[in-house]
Amino acid sequence: MHLVCWGSMHQNRFIIIVILVCILTFFTQCSGSGSGLGSSSSSDSGSTTDTVVGGNISAVSISGSEGTASFDDISSTDTVVLMLFSYSTSSSSSAFQVGESLSSSFLLDDGFLDEGNEDDNPDITGDFHDLLRSFEENLDPEALLTEDDSNPNSHLIKLASTGSQRTFKVLNSFSSSSSYDVVTATLRYQTDYFQFYVDNRNAGDLSALEIQEMATDFNNVILDEQDLFGTESDINGDGKFAVLFTQTVNELGASSGGMVTGFFYAADLFDDSTYPISNEMEIFYTFVPDPHAAYGTAVTNSFATTNIFPGVLVHEYQHMISFNQHYNINGGSVEESWLNEAMSHLAEDMYSINASGYMTTTGLENYARVSGYLDDIQNTCFSCGTSLYQRGGSYLFVRYLYEQFELGNFSGDGASFIESLLDTNLTGVENVVNAVYGAGASESQFKDLMGLFGLATYMSNTGVSSDNRFGFNGINLRTVQDDNRGTVLNGPAVQELSSFPFTDTLSGSAINYMQISGQDIIDNGGSLEISIGSTIADFGGYVIQE
Repeated sequence: MHLVCWGSMHQNRFIIIVILVCILTFFTQCSGSGSGLGSSSSSDSGSTTDTVVGGNISAVSISGSEGTASFDDISSTDTVVLMLFSYSTSSSSSAFQVGESLSSSFLLDDGFLDEGNEDDNPDITGDFHDLLRSFEENLDPEALLTEDDSNPNSHLIKLASTGSQRTFKVLNSFSSSSSYDVVTATLRYQTDYFQFYVDNRNAGDLSALEIQEMATDFNNVILDEQDLFGTESDINGDGKFAVLFTQTVNELGASSGGMVTGFFYAADLFDDSTYPISNEMEIFYTFVPDPHAAYGTAVTNSFATTNIFPGVLVHEYQHMISFNQHYNINGGSVEESWLNEAMSHLAEDMYSINASGYMTTTGLENYARVSGYLDDIQNTCFSCGTSLYQRGGSYLFVRYLYEQFELGNFSGDGASFIESLLDTNLTGVENVVNAVYGAGASESQFKDLMGLFGLATYMSNTGVSSDNRFGFNGINLRTVQDDNRGTVLNGPAVQELSSFPFTDTLSGSAINYMQISGQDIIDNGGSLEISIGSTIADFGGYVIQE
């Protein structure tokens, strides 16, 4: 298995993709979904043959566990690209086979299946956020505080002056929702919207100028984030939220062999008589620069203040807003981790917002996560977890939908899409399809979005199509990124198949691109049987024949 770079097959793909654009235009105009992009038909006739349109481009119609792609007049020098995509509510993998019917022995080979991609990057913030969301699901709603609750210290909180000190309780464990450090911190900077506290142990780790510049940049976009995503609660009645910079966050990541950059934990909004860890206020926590690795992973002040802190501040603020919107205002559950993380990574694009309220480009730290996703796209289910690569995929997916709304290809605009995802009691896939297709949409329509997203990811930044449905505006998927990391995006990975039958898996929401030579198809009898080894996932596909 190896990756195929765009440059090595540019001429072939040029012809392929031009034809693909034509056929997709046909499908989306005839789908009758009620949106600009449309959706694929869910009323298959049960036939195992393709729906062939435009001569040599086919949308593979997979009924149940079988499908067949047949090719007329194929030559040995032709090239075929097969794109398969799946949707499942389970993170378990579903095996598929290309080239002949799936053998019973393969169906029984449980060792071939896995639970989705887990990357080895030491940034474990996503895993930690998963734990926090799990902890939050078990919080007692009866213990939730409101601004109306008596708070004998509220007048002191409102009058807190820069330079004053107070203590905080900071979660310090991956395994316990109630283990904490007691931290004494100094209020170093405040605006009308937030306060920056710094752990007294770390007084020299952030200069006054660094704090002021971060606060100014954050303050400049906070109203925009509130306009797009909503507002946080105000249980202590001070009209602000707090951010605590503390080495406890560094040490928390180090305890699990990685790095946590920040977190919001909703227990802080609950009565401390029920949850002693609560600070009874709106607050989130972040790390401190550590160039000498005294507290954990080494991070310079320059990289922390340029790349990490700007994203962390808007990212964790989105988590705080999301809890208020889903849990407090709409009486629902905490948003599912994968979508909650996707929305927080989308919020990292906030610094590029224009006068029209549109986030034009990608936040600096999103490029590296997208790179990991694209490089291993066939093994990465972005709705199955929140590892770095999975977050790269979920962010890119939500970014695609946000752009499509803004371009007018769905009913509404980017702001209305975000509002629909936040101002609701729905979560996860159900939330997404209702935000896109309207109330009462079926979760099965998520597969349609997977197909469109997969085609846009494959075609974006190739210069082949001017159709804005099949590309990204806010991120170039085929260039070196100016992210202080030297990240290079080369489009999605494509597997080059050289023998049949070929077997692989797709887990949950994942996409697999396969390049197949005309000679191999001829050797296989002029057709490709596609077999699905499990009914856990709903599969779809496109075949492009040169």
